[in-house]
Amino acid sequence: MTRIDRYILVLYCRVFAVCFITLSGLLIVAQVFTNLDEFIQYGKAKGGLIHALADYYGPTLLAIFDRTCGLLVLLSTMFVIAWLYRTNEMTALLAAGISKARIIRPVLMVSIVAILFATVSRECLIPQWEKSLNRSPQDLQGGERLQSIRPTVDIDYGVLIAGRTLETNSQCIINPVFKFQGPVTELIDQIHAARAVYLPADSTHPAGYRVEGLAAKSMLAGKHSVKKDGVDYLLLPTDNPWLAADHCFISSSVEYDMLRGGSSKQFASTAELIWRLRNQRTYYGTDLQMMVHSRLLQPWMDMTLLLLGLPLILTTRHRNVVQLVVVCLATFGLFFAVSAGFGSLASHGTLISPSLAAWGPLIVFGPIAYARARQAMME
Repeated sequence: MTRIDRYILVLYCRVFAVCFITLSGLLIVAQVFTNLDEFIQYGKAKGGLIHALADYYGPTLLAIFDRTCGLLVLLSTMFVIAWLYRTNEMTALLAAGISKARIIRPVLMVSIVAILFATVSRECLIPQWEKSLNRSPQDLQGGERLQSIRPTVDIDYGVLIAGRTLETNSQCIINPVFKFQGPVTELIDQIHAARAVYLPADSTHPAGYRVEGLAAKSMLAGKHSVKKDGVDYLLLPTDNPWLAADHCFISSSVEYDMLRGGSSKQFASTAELIWRLRNQRTYYGTDLQMMVHSRLLQPWMDMTLLLLGLPLILTTRHRNVVQLVVVCLATFGLFFAVSAGFGSLASHGTLISPSLAAWGPLIVFGPIAYARARQAMME
């Protein structure tokens, strides 16, 4: 590595850090001032406003980096090349017989490192903070945040799960309705209650919902649990002492997050998404399929975005930084618009497949970006 390589690398890292701090700072400041009262109250419990902001926005910085990595790489590359032209260092290097490809090689290498780090963060770091990232500033008060429920049919146990709202902090359904289609119909067709709490599997019961405040408890009084072929469908207090008199337990393979919709798993790892796609595809629809393909292609998409903007930076005669920023943002906007367009076509379920929607932007822009970037570097 030569001295000029180290100079370019240091310049790139400085610009990258400034762009990331500026972009994330704008997003954080806007949200902080919008929800200042919530953060002040949360700061009293955490020992100060700074501690509260660090606790809340620490994981958020990882999510911001993950979503803006492609744009940050493009902007940093643009600023470095524009600076080399502005100081006539690019002209001196070209006059010395050094090709453009050799000059920007360290920029491409560190860009690949940044994209790989974003991939590692997406798969290893962000999933560990999934619960924190799903919070909103209103959740910091300790109260419950209500969210609409998506009625879901549990195919394994034959039950439709619906209700009025969800309480996200306690994983509770308010005014749940369980409509049975399987063996439980021999005892009761549907159950209404005040609330239902999701419980993971343990030694006493499988995964499912503990229903509290039964509206039809008289119909279940003195009845025995419904079991068939060794599977617990409905557990009642009669033969389960751990249940209160107005409680029952309904086994279900529908996890609480499924009732919130497919977007609730946006911070999960790709391995978990693939497992859910194989075992729970019915509950998530085409959104999960497209999410899995997009995860696998995200590093290539970020690199394609960089190569797409690189020729505009290397070949333009105008070295005005503001103009280059506009060009980079326009390139990012075009790339994002095409990606959103393919996603919209796949959401209808009949126009194109989710896999084609995820691969579409790469198929459209990939060859063009590679050919134009190669030509620009060889000029």
